[in-house]
Amino acid sequence: MSAAVPATNPPQLETIKALGIPEITSLVGQYLAKTDLASCTLVAHAWFHVFMPILWKSIQAGHPNPSRHQDYLNLDHIRPDTTGTRSTLSKNGSFIRILTIIPEPDDTETSDLDLVSDCPVIDSLVHLDATLAGGQQAAVESIVKRNQDTLRLLKLIFHLKKHLRPSGWLGERMLEFPRMAPSLQSLFLEFWCMSKQELVLILKGCPTLKLLSLGNIHILDRADDCGVRLIEQGVDSDTEETFQHQSIESYRMCSRLCPILEHLPKIKLLEFYRFDRPIKDGELQKFCASIRTNCPNLQDVWSYGFECSMLPAVLDSLPRLVNYRGSSHLPTILSMLDHYETLEDANLSEYTERTFLPLRFLESCPRLRSFWTGHSLTTMDEVLHSIRRGWACQPSLKELRLNIVQLSPNLIEVIMRQLNAARAPDRRLQQRRSIIPTAQEDALLEAYKRQKEQELQDEIRALSPAQEDFRQQLVAFLATLDQLKRLNFGTGWYVLSRQTSAI
Repeated sequence: MSAAVPATNPPQLETIKALGIPEITSLVGQYLAKTDLASCTLVAHAWFHVFMPILWKSIQAGHPNPSRHQDYLNLDHIRPDTTGTRSTLSKNGSFIRILTIIPEPDDTETSDLDLVSDCPVIDSLVHLDATLAGGQQAAVESIVKRNQDTLRLLKLIFHLKKHLRPSGWLGERMLEFPRMAPSLQSLFLEFWCMSKQELVLILKGCPTLKLLSLGNIHILDRADDCGVRLIEQGVDSDTEETFQHQSIESYRMCSRLCPILEHLPKIKLLEFYRFDRPIKDGELQKFCASIRTNCPNLQDVWSYGFECSMLPAVLDSLPRLVNYRGSSHLPTILSMLDHYETLEDANLSEYTERTFLPLRFLESCPRLRSFWTGHSLTTMDEVLHSIRRGWACQPSLKELRLNIVQLSPNLIEVIMRQLNAARAPDRRLQQRRSIIPTAQEDALLEAYKRQKEQELQDEIRALSPAQEDFRQQLVAFLATLDQLKRLNFGTGWYVLSRQTSAI
């Protein structure tokens, strides 16, 4: 590397503190050219892993899930006694960047959470994931406030088993949030109740927030409902009504349709990730009206487990739809097709339900780049008719997953070979192969390849005139899609080269 570094006295080692990536980038960027930054990043990454022990990068307070046993350090692994643990935390706690808190059994003698919250040197957390049980709010509040300047992701979930929830329980009272979290970019809140005034104060304290996720959040009409405290230094009603957050781009929510869109004018992505029945009459209509009034930039919708009957109304309320992932039932499809001029990415493959009218998207969406379908009843004849009509997305399509009835795996392989397409690497298959001794693996693979090749040749000889005509027309058409990079007809992904071969 060639870099002009001013001659300066080297700092004393005891005064050097670990810096986050943004700080390193800022300092190094003053002296190095852009071409050298990549090399510096690799070196810094290697040094980070060599000189900072792995157990002090991520720590979990509580009892870990056995399936993720290797991902986190459990405090029980490093402490023969409480005194030793306090000493170890005091010595190395400043290195911790990721902290995960999970509920502890009631019979725990010494709480891991208390040990962490009482350690003042744990003050540079970047990622805090806390699942709280009763009586832990004060300890978590202390940790959050101590790290409010460095946190970039904060997840707060209150965990209360259903049989322990009192009648009419809507969520736990929201813990006291710091007045300012200047670096926070992602905030996840679940199973809390709060007033709208409290929520506005939280948003005001997170000026750089990009993602807001609310799950099972109950917004109260009055601050004194359900034990939610009145805020001494809150915001007046005028400020609460006119406040708008200018950084949040992604809003993830449950189907309770938390009515705060008037505060989020910049959102681009609306994500439904949980379904909770029932929704009051008229609530969906108010939510959709709020979209039309307050969200001019909203263009992406992702829905996971969300009630299908509500999606058409949401999609009809958008000024435009660019990216969609979710249900593929017919009313939703028709609402999506109303946005044919702007739709660029559509993933309809994550549900087992049938995908309706998949070819309509290809024929009518001129900006479509990626299109995934699940199960469909699309026939080879329908595909040929669609090809003759022409695809509006022909200049832009880069990725296609399309299910075609009676298109056998061997016929798919013939088509892919003629397109000079190679199967995309399968990591799961590679992991299974690594268990087999090398010699045995080679022998099995060769035998498998010979068997598949024989089946393929038999399939080619047995093609009917209609199948042969379909193969030729489809290959000729796909070869004209200059931007197409990845293709999947139901047997896995293939990566295309731009030269076709004859079979």
